[in-house]
Amino acid sequence: MQSNKSLSVHHKLVYLVIAVVCIMIGIVGLIIPVIPGILFLVAAIFLMGKVSTRVKRWSDQQPMIQKIQNRLHRVQGASVLNQMKVVALMSLESLVSGLEAVFSRVKSLTSRRT
Repeated sequence: MQSNKSLSVHHKLVYLVIAVVCIMIGIVGLIIPVIPGILFLVAAIFLMGKVSTRVKRWSDQQPMIQKIQNRLHRVQGASVLNQMKVVALMSLESLVSGLEAVFSRVKSLTSRRT
């Protein structure tokens, strides 16, 4: 894995831009539960950890983030197609979890009214 000190300024800028886009999508995902917002926020933290050692140290101490990052690290050596498959499956998993939360909330609200 690359140290953040060995990254060029251009690479750091690209990581930061993608991280900001992920943060924006993640915030929308928190408002609209169909979009896997948490996954995008974790991706943003992962990307920012490549730029900042402070963010990397903090994220390494968070169990939920660490679990997702371990998945991402395991596929780093895989082909781009396989990496995309893993990210798609993680997104699908988050989508299903979000929909499950919405349906259970709707079910609890409708059962209170009847």
